[in-house]
Amino acid sequence: MDSLEHSQIEKAIDNLHSKLHKLNLNHLNITDYNKEYLQKYIANYSFYMSLYSQLLQKAIKKLKKPISESIFVDYGGGVGILSYLASEIGFKSVIYNDIYQKSVDDVKVLSRELGMKMDAYICGDVDQFVEKTNSNNIRPDLICSFDVLEHIYDLEKWIISIANIHSKFSLLFMTSANSRNPYVNNRLKKLQRKAEYEGFNKTIGWKETDLNSSFLEARKNIIRKKFPQFKDNEIKELSSKTRGLKKDDIEEVVQNYIKKNVINYHISHPTNTCDPYTGNRTENLIDLKRLKKIIRKNNLKVNITNSFYSNSNNKIFNVPKQLLNLVIKILGSKNLFFSPTYTLEIQKD
Repeated sequence: MDSLEHSQIEKAIDNLHSKLHKLNLNHLNITDYNKEYLQKYIANYSFYMSLYSQLLQKAIKKLKKPISESIFVDYGGGVGILSYLASEIGFKSVIYNDIYQKSVDDVKVLSRELGMKMDAYICGDVDQFVEKTNSNNIRPDLICSFDVLEHIYDLEKWIISIANIHSKFSLLFMTSANSRNPYVNNRLKKLQRKAEYEGFNKTIGWKETDLNSSFLEARKNIIRKKFPQFKDNEIKELSSKTRGLKKDDIEEVVQNYIKKNVINYHISHPTNTCDPYTGNRTENLIDLKRLKKIIRKNNLKVNITNSFYSNSNNKIFNVPKQLLNLVIKILGSKNLFFSPTYTLEIQKD
């Protein structure tokens, strides 16, 4: 990336910061869920913008034509921060996507309040996204995403679907669920165990589709309702051994168990789990070697790179972060051991 493109990103970050601070969130007709997210970004703006800047710098390097002639997609965009930055940077077109209709509606409101025009809003999971992209003749140059990769239910099916976009593109997913970093790995395993065995209490801004009971208990209820003939000990075993599956797949495994008395599903990771109603994974710790094989099998190029730590509002933590950043720089972009995040970079030529 040249200095002009870097300055475009920094200018976009400053401009967005100014616009966000002018918003009166209490008077905006958006969900509490996205108000909470937006407040978090505003309160920790420098921290998050350091990560977004790193992602955008990597992404823009992939472009084979000027920014002003390129189409940018914010996939799983949530409250829309990447979309707003892309608009400020000056992409020809900015496409926003999210699976949650209320987030799509909220970003329409926020875009209007911020004085930014999105060129399209696409609601839906990957199959809907690809279908609408192709049918509307949208030819993305860049597809970017922040903290979405670790929530995708079936990565192999997702890769197969995204490869069907009718254009060449670069796709960059930055995720903080770095399984190669031991500290991150242990922290997220604790979070997964809590989701699996305890659940989370609903708080202000909770998404309506999110489950607040334990995932294990939810699977028990699914099996008990669909298969009332089972005794409690069988339900306990089946619900335990279907961890990481969503409702349709749980029922399919149990149907097979009834026919063959065999559970034809193997849990490949000790703590990975998901909401059995939505398939939303809790900070999925991904087998990166397997993921690379899947991507290459679909005739896509793949690279995985690390990132640097962002400064915190608490300056005490910034000294060790700076030292870690020096170590990360010395070890090179492929080493993920110390990295707070990694970026999955996919290329379709």
